[in-house]
Amino acid sequence: MAKKVLIISTSLRGGSNSDILANECAKGAKEAGHDVELLSLKGKNIKYCIGSCLKN
Repeated sequence: MAKKVLIISTSLRGGSNSDILANECAKGAKEAGHDVELLSLKGKNIKYCIGSCLKN
């Protein structure tokens, strides 16, 4: 039974060891018949939490 697999690469550099590992994991999961989505955080503008959801 195929599973849905989400791989999040947090490396900020393309071609880094973490980036290569994420791609190899995705390749192996696809070869095993799973539905894979690889999400890279490279180039994304992610900011820290300011806690606005906790304010009344």
